[in-house]
Amino acid sequence: MSVTAGSGSSWLLRLAPSAVPPEPACPPETLAVAERPLGPGPVGWAVEVARDMAAHIVRQVPEHGTPGAYPPFRRAVEATVLTALRGLATEPEPTEALVAPEAVAGNAELARRNIPLDRVLRGVRLGHAYLHARLMEALDKEPVETRAQETHRISRLLFVYADVQASRLAEEYVAERDRWRRSTEAARRRTVDDLLAGRLIGGAVAARTLGYELARHHVAFILTSGSQDTSADELRYLAAELCRAVGGEGLLAVSAGATELWAWACWPAEPAPGALTRLPAQVPERRPLRAALGPVGYGVEGFRRSHRGAREAERVARLGRTGWLCDYADISTAALLTADAEHARWFAARVLGALGADDPRVRELRETLRVYLAEGRSPQGAAERLFVARNTVTYRVRRAMELLGRPLEQDALELRMALEVARLLGPG
Repeated sequence: MSVTAGSGSSWLLRLAPSAVPPEPACPPETLAVAERPLGPGPVGWAVEVARDMAAHIVRQVPEHGTPGAYPPFRRAVEATVLTALRGLATEPEPTEALVAPEAVAGNAELARRNIPLDRVLRGVRLGHAYLHARLMEALDKEPVETRAQETHRISRLLFVYADVQASRLAEEYVAERDRWRRSTEAARRRTVDDLLAGRLIGGAVAARTLGYELARHHVAFILTSGSQDTSADELRYLAAELCRAVGGEGLLAVSAGATELWAWACWPAEPAPGALTRLPAQVPERRPLRAALGPVGYGVEGFRRSHRGAREAERVARLGRTGWLCDYADISTAALLTADAEHARWFAARVLGALGADDPRVRELRETLRVYLAEGRSPQGAAERLFVARNTVTYRVRRAMELLGRPLEQDALELRMALEVARLLGPG
């Protein structure tokens, strides 16, 4: 049985997103529950506000990580906004049962990542303050009598909801943190975190805790999934398959979240040339799973550097157009160029001019010019890499230069960097 908003709060049912709402983070069933009392307009508004709220919280409390990197956080924020909007429209009894399950799950993830409780609760306070401001902004567009009636009610209820949520999340956080600290996985994760942070830790102690030899050559993988239905076993199975494909003689895998796994494969001697470049051909694509691959390194420092490279590969893969397996060796230059993605796009747009247009034909010209330059300006080399005729390469390069409007000798390095940015991030 659906519940409708009272006459005073009917303005909530007129809320709508300012543009096409972003892709929801919550599953369809959660959105459907909210749509029954609210309708699609307010739900779209909530999804849009949740996206902005998540970004606002991360700016103030960076420990939450980016919403893109930690999907449970974005989902928790969105579910909280939807639940609060339903509560404001229907005014249920404010109990702990009102806290969205997604918020509880996201809170548990923060506990497992060892984010301090005070930072978690600061995120809750920031979120509710942001939601209050956005609701007041919407209420300001209503008639005077509606504003007078609703301003106090909205402020009072949001305060109660925030207090209830903070209390529930604090209790759940402490319980989850205690469970996590008692687990073997937690000990392994703490050791990995210490190694990655460069903290001094005895190699023998670390190896015993991890069950993994550190005085070897390592390659790191970061495995992620675009689906919340992916099990931890699926990620671990892919890690084992990648380890076998590169001929690794040891495997370490630790959970980094509901849909993320960190893994390392190792060898007593440096792997044979080509062991990593053959991976895409040896391991079949398994969407929605994705893998990012770091460079080979030796010892504790190599363990850390390879993971850092894999993290950069994972970041670039999220930004741009890479396959399901992104190798740091293929994007190392792009990783440096795209550390600030917005700045990188501005740079590419300035350097490329008309050659940076968002058009399939122009994209083909850009790629041909990029490969031509990478092949030392060899039309034959570019033709072989692109699987086209040499004359086709010559023609496309000429057309690309016409759009560029200047000779190749001018700012050649900037041109190559701009082409690489455009390949990964798209046009500015």
